[in-house]
Amino acid sequence: MGDGTREFPVGLQRQAEAGGYGLLAPDEAWRRVRAGALSMVDVRDAAQYEVGHVPGALCFPLPPTWMARLLRRWWLHKVLCAARCPSVAFVCDGATSTRSDSAARAAVVQGFAVAYRIAGGMDAWHAAGLPVEFGPCGPCAPSVDAVGDVSGRGGQGAPPRTTCSGGG
Repeated sequence: MGDGTREFPVGLQRQAEAGGYGLLAPDEAWRRVRAGALSMVDVRDAAQYEVGHVPGALCFPLPPTWMARLLRRWWLHKVLCAARCPSVAFVCDGATSTRSDSAARAAVVQGFAVAYRIAGGMDAWHAAGLPVEFGPCGPCAPSVDAVGDVSGRGGQGAPPRTTCSGGG
């Protein structure tokens, strides 16, 4: 279920088909972001986001362990409004990271009509020579800092951002 313009590694294609989402090459993703047709979500750690991310990407750190992901994925629908995002794509470290796969699967389950994973992650983004921007990971989503507490502030903080980054 790729973007129709590229061949992707068989393993990535199988994951995408099993998860119900598509694959995008970085250059195609950037073209869609610039056209306002795609919202980007960076699921890497906040420190990785801060040293270079896709321009306009929403920072949504997704823990690398599957157990922590289960606590975190359900926040996705609060961070992004499926009705306002034309399509959403997730980017992580590189080709071997599974965080973007997990996020794309969660987006499909949570009702996003079109969800993608950026093939090759930020490694491929950099290799393609595409632009990056720098800056802090804002308070768009709560952090997982204790078992059972996904608010990051014991339930006292501001609600997560509910708008699209990029396409909406």
